[in-house]
Amino acid sequence: MRLKVISQNYIAKFNDWAKNYVEIEESEWCALDGKSIKGTVKNYNSSQQNFVSIVSVFACKRGLVVGMEKFENHETSEIQVVQDLITAMDLQGVVFSFDSLHCQKKLVS
Repeated sequence: MRLKVISQNYIAKFNDWAKNYVEIEESEWCALDGKSIKGTVKNYNSSQQNFVSIVSVFACKRGLVVGMEKFENHETSEIQVVQDLITAMDLQGVVFSFDSLHCQKKLVS
């Protein structure tokens, strides 16, 4: 049986809830990371695999996920999704931590 992936509608509702009910303070630390969902892999034995991933924003002080976004690796990159998610959340003075994928000289322009 194929895994049903979280819908964009659910993600939008979650992000709206988090924006309205979880207040992130200035200088608070938030960690961002993407995880692929194993059950969504298409063309498993090919170099042209496609899969769904979820990027989440974790507010460390609160121990809560406060934002998320879904994407397919053939449509966009985690780098762009993280940048778009940070922009959409419109947080000021927050400290973000990322994994090494986001430590490149030239990121998506």
